[in-house]
Amino acid sequence: MVEDSFKKPPIIEALVEIRWKLKEKTPAGNNIDPHYQFLLGTFFEKIKTEYPFHEPLPTSTVPDEITGRMVKHRFRVAENDWPLVQIGPGIITVNETKKYGTFEQFKPKAVNVVNALFDSHPNKEDLEISSLQLRYIDAVEFDYSESNICDFLNKKMHIPSEIPSFLLLKDKIEKMPVSHSLKTSLRCNDPAGVASLTVSTGHKIKQRAVIWNQILESKGADVPNNMPDDFTKWIVDAHDVIDAWFRSIIKGNLEQEFNSE
Repeated sequence: MVEDSFKKPPIIEALVEIRWKLKEKTPAGNNIDPHYQFLLGTFFEKIKTEYPFHEPLPTSTVPDEITGRMVKHRFRVAENDWPLVQIGPGIITVNETKKYGTFEQFKPKAVNVVNALFDSHPNKEDLEISSLQLRYIDAVEFDYSESNICDFLNKKMHIPSEIPSFLLLKDKIEKMPVSHSLKTSLRCNDPAGVASLTVSTGHKIKQRAVIWNQILESKGADVPNNMPDDFTKWIVDAHDVIDAWFRSIIKGNLEQEFNSE
């Protein structure tokens, strides 16, 4: 993303999430991954040179047949440090925050983890990927208690936004929103999937802010057929879509703000 050249990049987090099908049902009727316990140990052996700090989560003590698909373990580069990898039955993520740097630095981290997942699985033919997701979360400080969020979205982020006039009851409802959010999802052809943009008011380090999520997700038949070999192309194509959106959103005043001292 272009934020890699910014003096004050707006990124909060970049992450990749991979999910695979849970194949086996327990007597209680829940789906589980019968290979997960074996996979967990082998996977850690594959990545521990880069992610040596193991952080079991509270969910790791709950039986898999109860939790289903849920993250249970984290592997960090160091204690309380980033990036990190999370894994649980049927799910794995790669997460990066302010150390994101550039996409060319983030991409190999994601590719290596996906390759390690497949290399660790005792039966690769049984590893059926159900979804791939690339997500970027960015934020810019904005005090929406003092200024109109709709004006900010229209003028600074090029996102048309307006409160319906019928909501503004005379002498009852004030014009300026105390919170605001919008979401749109669109079919994407390259890569096949759904591209989504969510914008909302929130907080960034205890300061009021506008937060936006950009997501490209491929599910089911949209997942590339030849995994993990096709993953590199998928993440590059997904990033191209998100990057194009990001460039359009920040064009002008925000771009200058992120580049200022």
